[in-house]
Amino acid sequence: MATKVTTPGKKNLQTTLEIGKAIRAYYEGVKEAKSAGKPVIWSYGLVPREIFHAADAPVLYLEHLPLMIGAKQLSGRYIQLAEEEGFSRDVCAFHRCFLGCAVAKDRDPYLEKLFVSPDLIIASNLPCMSESKSFLYAADHHNCPYYFLDAPINTWGKDIPDYAIEYFAGQLQGAIDSMEEHGFKVDMDKLKESINLTKKMMGLWNEIDNCRKTVPTPMSTVDGITAAYPLIQLPGTQLGVTLFERLLEELKEKVEKKQGVIEDEKLRLMWFGVPPFYNMGLFNYVEKYGAVVVKSMVEYIAGGAFDPSKMDPKKPLESLAYKALVDIVNPTYPNMVDFIVKAVEEFKIDGLIGVVKRSCGLLPGYMRLVKDAVYKDKGIPTSIFDLDGLDIREYDDVTSKANLDSFVESLLASKRRQ
Repeated sequence: MATKVTTPGKKNLQTTLEIGKAIRAYYEGVKEAKSAGKPVIWSYGLVPREIFHAADAPVLYLEHLPLMIGAKQLSGRYIQLAEEEGFSRDVCAFHRCFLGCAVAKDRDPYLEKLFVSPDLIIASNLPCMSESKSFLYAADHHNCPYYFLDAPINTWGKDIPDYAIEYFAGQLQGAIDSMEEHGFKVDMDKLKESINLTKKMMGLWNEIDNCRKTVPTPMSTVDGITAAYPLIQLPGTQLGVTLFERLLEELKEKVEKKQGVIEDEKLRLMWFGVPPFYNMGLFNYVEKYGAVVVKSMVEYIAGGAFDPSKMDPKKPLESLAYKALVDIVNPTYPNMVDFIVKAVEEFKIDGLIGVVKRSCGLLPGYMRLVKDAVYKDKGIPTSIFDLDGLDIREYDDVTSKANLDSFVESLLASKRRQ
């Protein structure tokens, strides 16, 4: 029987506590909007959030809600409900979790505070196959209209051709038209302004990253994953800009005072794969060795790894199309591999932790490619082991910590020999 010992992650920054409050306030706002009779959108996939903000639309984001359920160690129950409805255990755990939330006849009090039924579903095939299928069951279950965005797979790398951008911009316009057919009004002037705000947010995120590259790092991955909420859910908003301005100011002060996450930083680690949302304390576990997980690639999904200077407020849909299509989780693989190799160098990483989420059809395919690339180009070793970041039923605390123990101890031994 697997041992499931979970602990909350330890935050070190005041701003990430504020971001946590902003998350709760957002979901309370969605619930209040539904109670007031306003239509609510369910968004599947990495649909650009700016089109929703430009319509002041209350949106339930179907990758984020399972994350919150997982953090409360409730994911197993809802995943089980989806499996009882006939979904295979090989289907992405995030989608099984949300489908379980969607069909549950009695939801626990925590979920009930967050959950609202949809009036419209906006879905996409970005970033994976599960996105393009799982929403259909929810649409049927709630007898709800939907619009589907077809995102081209990136086979070009960082230079997306104009015809692909034009195609996806047309898909975004279709989503806007569908929203307007169902009671939402997208303010195009507000959408243009959102591009400026997104550019500002991305510039602030780059400065935040530069602070995190400092030795000792002033910010751990526990704080980083919380800080990714504005990056992923609040692009194009003044709130997102304000939160990042506060975070940057706090980090600059720590850098100036040379205040790190721990007093004696001996190792810097990077996490590649889905984090254990039900046990964020696993990131803190390595700190007993003087090691810090300084970065996680999941922080960059939907906006953290592109050039914001290419966004043009005069062409809002084309700008959002570029931002979406060049995302590191939209193949081909060189974007992802190049990103990890560059991050390993810039963040002075000593070791890469790769975790395989068995039910994911996308990220595990990168693991061996990333492992080979960071060792060949930078001489940095990688440890790969199984860990489903959402399905708590599959988590084994003893095995996970043993994997981290052996990897960190080998890295320290290697440093002593140098």
